[in-house]
Amino acid sequence: MIKTIVIALLSLILLCSCSEEQEFKTTIYPSDILTPTELEPYVGYSPVMTEETSRRVSTATYTSDPIGTGDTVIVKVYQKNQLQTEEQVRAYFDECQNSRSDAFSIDSLDVDAYIAYPFIHYYTNGYHVQIGAGTGSDNLQKALLMNLAKLSYENLTKLTGMNIVEE
Repeated sequence: MIKTIVIALLSLILLCSCSEEQEFKTTIYPSDILTPTELEPYVGYSPVMTEETSRRVSTATYTSDPIGTGDTVIVKVYQKNQLQTEEQVRAYFDECQNSRSDAFSIDSLDVDAYIAYPFIHYYTNGYHVQIGAGTGSDNLQKALLMNLAKLSYENLTKLTGMNIVEE
């Protein structure tokens, strides 16, 4: 009888340990959504990253070494936290867009997004991501920004558990 109870308890413990749910992140840093390794094929150099965080925004700056041999990439993440609500983050996203007369919407990311060169911005579920890369405002620049935004968005959805809309 005791042997049966022990076996049943061990089986239950084993079963519970196998069905652990994945933990998702709520605080996201720029280096979580665009790593230097992921960025390298797009910029053509091995990026050196510095990161800083304030109450409102986390910023990662990726530079070449030596500085000046490649374009700098800047990734900023504004997010809901104890100091700002999701509505305040959204209002800031809208304010940034409305302050730029040259901003144009991007539909292919399946989230609210726009480009105001040299940056692309997107907003989803309390996260406002801003990515600046390269110079100019031609189709190559647009493609670079779109590729970096798409990659960062895919990483963000995986980290936070948000659903990706399949194309």
